[in-house]
Amino acid sequence: MLDRLKAYRSKRDFTRTGEPAGKSRKSGRELSYFVQKHAARRLHYDFRLEWNGALMSWAVPKGPSENPGDKRLAVHVEDHPIEYGTFEGTIPKGEYGGGTVLLWDRGTWEPHGDVDEAMKKGKLGFTLHGERLKGDWALVRLRGRDKKDRGRDNWLLIKEKDSVAKSGGKGAIERATTSVKSGRGMEEIAGDMKTRRSDRSDKSHDADEIEGVRVSHPDRVLFPGEGVTKRDIAEYYLEIADLMLPHIADRPLALVRCPRGSEQKCFFQKHASPGWPDLFKKVSIREKSGTNDYLYIDSAAGLVAAAQMDILELHIWGAHVDKIEKPDRLVFDFDPAEDVSFDRVKEAARELRDRLQKLGLESFPMATGGKGIHVVVPLSRAHSWDQHRAFAETMARLMAEDSPARYVATMSKAKRRGKIYVDFLRNQRGATAIAPYSTRARKGAYVATPLSWNALSRLEDAHPASVKDAARLARAGDPWKGYARIKQALPLSKLKIK
Repeated sequence: MLDRLKAYRSKRDFTRTGEPAGKSRKSGRELSYFVQKHAARRLHYDFRLEWNGALMSWAVPKGPSENPGDKRLAVHVEDHPIEYGTFEGTIPKGEYGGGTVLLWDRGTWEPHGDVDEAMKKGKLGFTLHGERLKGDWALVRLRGRDKKDRGRDNWLLIKEKDSVAKSGGKGAIERATTSVKSGRGMEEIAGDMKTRRSDRSDKSHDADEIEGVRVSHPDRVLFPGEGVTKRDIAEYYLEIADLMLPHIADRPLALVRCPRGSEQKCFFQKHASPGWPDLFKKVSIREKSGTNDYLYIDSAAGLVAAAQMDILELHIWGAHVDKIEKPDRLVFDFDPAEDVSFDRVKEAARELRDRLQKLGLESFPMATGGKGIHVVVPLSRAHSWDQHRAFAETMARLMAEDSPARYVATMSKAKRRGKIYVDFLRNQRGATAIAPYSTRARKGAYVATPLSWNALSRLEDAHPASVKDAARLARAGDPWKGYARIKQALPLSKLKIK
């Protein structure tokens, strides 16, 4: 492993670049695959296949093509560490490969035969199982075509003819321009780096210190219609922290970031990237494409740091970081079609409450700050993710089967007219739901608001509170009294779930 990374390390100064130096490791049964869009001296795509503890790498100037008629030049370059596959950020100017890197695709790959022998012969066949690229492919070495290519190991990347090959229309490179990791585009990734550099060079009068956190550009307006600034959001979270932390602390997060405010382009970020405040802690979580770092917080200062990073929505996993495979929070999302009244949404939430009570489960309602209601069920950590999802799906489908004119348990929008979608999919591993008291990245600066069942009856819409109501929410206290003390297990046997 060390010998294979010698060339890689010799070209980089790891005191200046955020690229990983790499650790010695063995490849597992599943081999990872990555494509990174790289705006270096020239824009190109880095195509990487894991083999024997490192990433074999090719620079593809025009990017991969799903058309078997396109034979794309692929320059074989030095092996990279496996950790490099999830790297996303900006390599400093003047460093090797300086420029912005976006994770364009990821997944696994299966070689067709002996890899080492194929590399010697100059023809490697394989199958990709990526988020964007799939099917059978080949890398074929070119030999001595041009004197000016002397010293370069040139190959062709070719899509084989199969059921997923495409011969017309826009290719994947043209169709997909954002990151599979963070949802950001190249400009946003580069802009984040520029923002961090700018923040470090800000003068003291252009920053506030809130709960020990330096909040830069505190007067930047993030909700233009309401005049809500970054400072307002930081102070909101500080005011509401005692109510919010029991629900968000130590859970992996998915984040909606809006650097230019709620009315401009926002992006969804699941994984950690360089430059985050230390108040955001990291936890490694196994996924289909490998292991990735997620972020979580555990303090009021962490909530203020979220405001500093222009995060306008905090979504949480249904498990805590110490037992990631043991979910402890069930959530049902009642999402009404445009022609459904809010009174019907409240009726649906109460119907589910009654069904859950018959099974011995207590539940709690929350206005989402959008148009729906969440019903949340705290649970003991005594079952698997498969059982967690199966229970939620069974409850949702029972409601849809018993009242097909009122409810639907499928995502199809065509089937949702006049009905309420009972969304159970937030209960599968890796899925998230909006955190209680989180702001929402939409007009109004509304927040997700936990309620008592009595208060739900009086509710007129799904957004009863905004950032400006922090003091009122804090004075009202916890509407979910007893939530943390409840010890209840999923009644799997009653629904015949194994």
